[in-house]
Amino acid sequence: MTMDARTILFAIFAISSLIVWMILMVFFNKQRHDDLKTMTAEMDRFIIDGLLDKEGILYKKDAKLFMKRYTDLKQVITIDAEKEAAFMAVIETFDLEAFYRKRLRSRLKYRRIEAAVYLGVINTETARQAIEEALYKERHYSAKLYYIHTLVGIKHPCSIPPIAHSLLDAPQWYREKVHPLLNEYGKASFEFFSQIKDSQRSEYKELIIGFAEAYPVTALQDYLRNIARDPDEEEAIRYKAASVLIKVYFIEIDRPEYLEHPDPYIRGLSIRAYGENPSAENLYVLIPLLAEDEYKEAAMEAIGKIIAQRPPQVCILLEEFRKYSNEHVRSGLAELISKRVDYMMLKVSSENKEDFQAIIKEIMLRGKNSNIISFLNKNRDPAIEREMIPILKDVFDKSPEVRLTYRTYLNETLLKKCGQMRFVPEAVKREEKQNKRVILYLYFLLLVLFFSFPAAYAISHRELLFTLPWLEQLKVYVIDFNYYLAYYSMAVNGIYLFLLVCSFFGVREQAKYWKLKKMPFLFKKGMMPSVSIIAPAYNEAASIIESANSLMNLRYPDYELIIVNDGSKDQTLQTLIQYFGLEKVDQAVNGNLRTMPIKGIYRNETLPKLTVVDKENGGKADSLNTGINLSAKEYFCGIDSDSLLETDALLKLASLMLDEEVECPALGGNIFPVNGCTIEKGMLTDLRIPENRVARLQMIEYIRAFMAGRVGWAQLDCLLIISGAFGLFKRDRIIEIGGYLTSSGEYQKDTVGEDMELVVRLNRHLLEKKQKFKIKYSYNANCWTEVPETFRVLKRQRDRWHRGLIDILTFHNKMIGNPRYGKAGTIAMPYFFIFEMMGPLVEMQGYVMVLLAALFGLLNREIAGLLFVSIILMGILISVSSLYLAEKESDYFTFKELAVLVFYAFIENFGLRQLISFWRVTGYVNSLKKPKGWGKMERKGFAVKPDLADVPSP
Repeated sequence: MTMDARTILFAIFAISSLIVWMILMVFFNKQRHDDLKTMTAEMDRFIIDGLLDKEGILYKKDAKLFMKRYTDLKQVITIDAEKEAAFMAVIETFDLEAFYRKRLRSRLKYRRIEAAVYLGVINTETARQAIEEALYKERHYSAKLYYIHTLVGIKHPCSIPPIAHSLLDAPQWYREKVHPLLNEYGKASFEFFSQIKDSQRSEYKELIIGFAEAYPVTALQDYLRNIARDPDEEEAIRYKAASVLIKVYFIEIDRPEYLEHPDPYIRGLSIRAYGENPSAENLYVLIPLLAEDEYKEAAMEAIGKIIAQRPPQVCILLEEFRKYSNEHVRSGLAELISKRVDYMMLKVSSENKEDFQAIIKEIMLRGKNSNIISFLNKNRDPAIEREMIPILKDVFDKSPEVRLTYRTYLNETLLKKCGQMRFVPEAVKREEKQNKRVILYLYFLLLVLFFSFPAAYAISHRELLFTLPWLEQLKVYVIDFNYYLAYYSMAVNGIYLFLLVCSFFGVREQAKYWKLKKMPFLFKKGMMPSVSIIAPAYNEAASIIESANSLMNLRYPDYELIIVNDGSKDQTLQTLIQYFGLEKVDQAVNGNLRTMPIKGIYRNETLPKLTVVDKENGGKADSLNTGINLSAKEYFCGIDSDSLLETDALLKLASLMLDEEVECPALGGNIFPVNGCTIEKGMLTDLRIPENRVARLQMIEYIRAFMAGRVGWAQLDCLLIISGAFGLFKRDRIIEIGGYLTSSGEYQKDTVGEDMELVVRLNRHLLEKKQKFKIKYSYNANCWTEVPETFRVLKRQRDRWHRGLIDILTFHNKMIGNPRYGKAGTIAMPYFFIFEMMGPLVEMQGYVMVLLAALFGLLNREIAGLLFVSIILMGILISVSSLYLAEKESDYFTFKELAVLVFYAFIENFGLRQLISFWRVTGYVNSLKKPKGWGKMERKGFAVKPDLADVPSP
């Protein structure tokens, strides 16, 4: 078990040399960034000012940088014909076109894509033909997207056939992204369709139908009709053709074959299309359809559109409301009329007010009260108030449920006049359930762990068991355990070093692809998935506005923000309502996932991206499930409401999907501590490392965990954790697996580690279905979040995290070591079980044995040296290497800040990491006790840059 002293000394020297080398590389890398900025600025000046100057000199070594900067500048400045000619002269001088044409044949996908992008900028006949030829030969659909975008930028009609040909046998996601690109050819695409309109290939039919939707060409109507009427046609294509005919070619909607179609889907499309023509005749056609459950939603949508375009026609709804006795029709009309409550309120004091008052009462009793409450809270007309008070009192007497709604949301003054008091709900205490089987399992693991080392000693030293005195045996055992600790530390740090190597390649690959993703490409219609950002908030009044402003100013083509107020006891909801001018609205929410009840939904018509949901307290996971139910986008992004995203963070994260051939159901972003940074109107204006020492230690810890851990695991296709502060998930997949774990949900179980648990369950579900997928992690999609600044709060956080990890691993213990679950089961889950869940217990035993060895005088140079190498030096090497990796492709910190972080990379290994391991042991012990709740981190709020308007004058 011993190790030669020379070997230990060599290890100390080698690792120390690597540490020094990595520190030098950190600062060299920083200097490289600064030099690159200078070179880039000089190249930009050369392109803008010196390209036409005969004195300007460009060396061959700078040709690639010239190509890159010219491509980037062409997106933001106007390049005139004279400069274009000068640019082509440079291309010819260095024969760059031939260079990139050759690269189109490279074995590396990245090089082929890079070549296509730059050949598109060169834009010669031979360059275009080379890209078209490469498109026919390319095997990777992700690369084809880049080729096609380049060809569309050139817009030569000869490129249409190869682009269309690439759709054949292509996956659905690829076809959906290519259709809008082909549509940009306009008339040239339409002329090409004459060559393929008789084809029976479904891919070509989809293409033509998509074009007809974007450009309603009369000549395509018969083509669409033939497909829609063909009973032998694929259902999806037939439905799409009918949808385009009805939605785009409105002349079709009055045909009985559509409005009375036996297919419910096509009939529903026709009903919705009636809302595009705001005529009274269409209202009379639609109102009877409210009686049919299957078509009520479509009829409601269509009528709502008509009334929105022509508000006076609400009178027709009032007349029909009086006539109809059918309960379904009256219910639908009541909801529609309630949306024009401003009109109704003006009539409550008119001559025939009794009719209007009766209708208002019925609307209130049917629970359609959001718009009425909103109107009354803003009303300043005493006549309307006088008429409404008797109505309110009468309805309150008849319906306790309605009375409770008004006691919760109506203003205090009007409540008092109605003889009511404000309702303040009692706080519901949610308790974590104790699972006796899990506790017995954890006790069993403890027994196995504590007796495994004595058992190993007994086996390896069986000849000494009955011959050596017990005190001497204890000394041998202590020495052996010190070696166990050293080898265990070598193993866990060796895994981290291996992950660092994987991360190095992952970061380099992501950085190269990101540089090729130009904004025009990413912002093409349909190129990026639509996203609902869901931000749960509980007592976040201190930071909610800064966070909301940050999230509403992201650079992303199609997203919405849903803030879920989880029953906050502070002014979180009121702060949002007042700042953004929100009003309560009635909105149906689907119940895909069971959640705690929603109390109200708030919107502002001038801020269509923003929705605020007020609900009963159910925890973060329950709030996320509520947001998922309300979301209307393809993906959703879970983010803590006390976190800030960089403006392009979501774009960087989602763009990873463009480089993959398979589905990406989940993606994770990078997390940095926001402590010390300055925020102005939700924007990070000054990035700095934290001033607080505890937060600085966590900065190094976060860099190590995310750069060395998550990126590496993702590179190995074993990623099981996506931070709850910033993760992107495919909505349908998450609904498929039952959403986040909650006590009110399908599994009736809460967990603090909802982020890891969701990813583990998603892996498990897809692997059981034998589906191909990848879970990705972005090194440069940054989210900045607040971290603890005291050891007291940090201790509670780590205790909570470890209990969450234990909860997840025991809940999904079927996966541990199970080959059925691929790498996740045979590599990732065993790692988390052995080194993350049980490892701290081994470490703490080891540190006790180190102290005993010191007391007994057994801690010789060999053991001390081995422990120093395995625990301290390897830990420092990992921390410094992670810092280098974080800065390799990015430029976050100044030279001074890097020096400070290097210093903390050293000192965190002399106590902090050991202290955190101890806290994780207490987390394990607390998992054995009576549940005490998951707890929550205390927040201070962001460091906001002061507004000069708020500074008092002298």
